[in-house]
Amino acid sequence: MSTYDNPNQQVVRPDGSGPADTGEGGSGGDAAAAAPASGALDLDAASKEELLAYAQELGVSPANAGMTKEELRAGIEQAQRR
Repeated sequence: MSTYDNPNQQVVRPDGSGPADTGEGGSGGDAAAAAPASGALDLDAASKEELLAYAQELGVSPANAGMTKEELRAGIEQAQRR
């Protein structure tokens, strides 16, 4: 029997796993754990993966793994000024 992921899955977990996969995926992740109680992320201390997750949460477009930390940070800062 084969297990197929939902072809319309919009959420990509940090480990790249799908909804039927087990492992490190799931909601929350390191970005949520690293975020201060105020909901803002410490941009200086954040990893690229944390910056990417936070940028996507803020709706920064485009926000993808091909971007540098500096590009992600600039997008986050611009979104926060709105």
